[in-house]
Amino acid sequence: SLLAFKVLDPECIHLSRGNHESKNMNKIYGFDGEVQAKFNNTMVEVFRETFNALPLAYVLNSRVIVLHGGLFSRDDVTLDELRAIDRFHEPPDEGLMCEMLWSDPSPTPGRTPSKRGVGVAFGPD
Repeated sequence: SLLAFKVLDPECIHLSRGNHESKNMNKIYGFDGEVQAKFNNTMVEVFRETFNALPLAYVLNSRVIVLHGGLFSRDDVTLDELRAIDRFHEPPDEGLMCEMLWSDPSPTPGRTPSKRGVGVAFGPD
């Protein structure tokens, strides 16, 4: 439904890629199977390409960055570095794209490796 709104009126909603918009997650959680059962493998590939094309982040009003994950493993990440990421593929297991999709808040201060095995956990500080 949200994708249809985006197609009808591109300015009405901002959609960004999350950690579940990947081949692996689509298989694990049954999205591929559901699309294949209702349509065919071609539609599975169309969704995969669409997910890969979704932006990784938005900057709203030149003031706020919006992304699925959270903070990065280092403080000096720039918007130019984020713009340079080739998003048209499956997320890697490390690096900025991975952290944009998989980093999570944690009650523990500081930044630590994520319990998920990818991304970082970041504390309230």
